[in-house]
Amino acid sequence: MIQPLRAVHRGTFVTLALVLPAILLIGLGAQRSRPGTAARAADVPGTAHVVRESNNLWQRHSIHSKFYSMPDGPQDVYLVLQPARSLNEPDLLLYWDTNAPQRNVLSGEAQLLGAFGTGKVFRLPLNEKRAGYLALFSSAHQTVLDTAAVEKLP
Repeated sequence: MIQPLRAVHRGTFVTLALVLPAILLIGLGAQRSRPGTAARAADVPGTAHVVRESNNLWQRHSIHSKFYSMPDGPQDVYLVLQPARSLNEPDLLLYWDTNAPQRNVLSGEAQLLGAFGTGKVFRLPLNEKRAGYLALFSSAHQTVLDTAAVEKLP
C-alpha cells in the first residue's frame, strides 16, 4: 500500500517541478507585454513644444517637471515628471486639483491623473482658469506626499 502511494507522490512532485517554473515564466512574460502599460516621454505628441520647465515646483522633493502644449489644435497640456532621486513610497498616485490639499488630505474635487511613474506622460484636465495643484498621494499611507502649485499655463 505504501509503495504505490510513494510512486504517485514522486510522479506528482516531478510534474510540479516542471510545470510551476513554466507557469511562472509565462506569467512574467505576460506582465511585460501587457497592453496599456505606462506611457513614456516618447509618447508626447511630436508637434508638442515645451511651455514650462521647472526643477523647484514641488515643495518637498526635487522633481523636474516639463509641461508640453500643442501649437495648433486642442489646447491639451501634457506633463512629464523626472524625480532627481527615486521616490521610495508605495502606490504613488498623481492628482490634479483646483484647490490646495489641506492637512495632507485631498479635496473631493481632486481628479486622478494616474499612477506615478518616472517619465510617464500625464494629460492635465485644465479648465478655463488653467491653474491648480498637483498632488502626489500615497494610497498605502493615505497621505499627500508632496504638492506643486501650477500657475496659469499658456
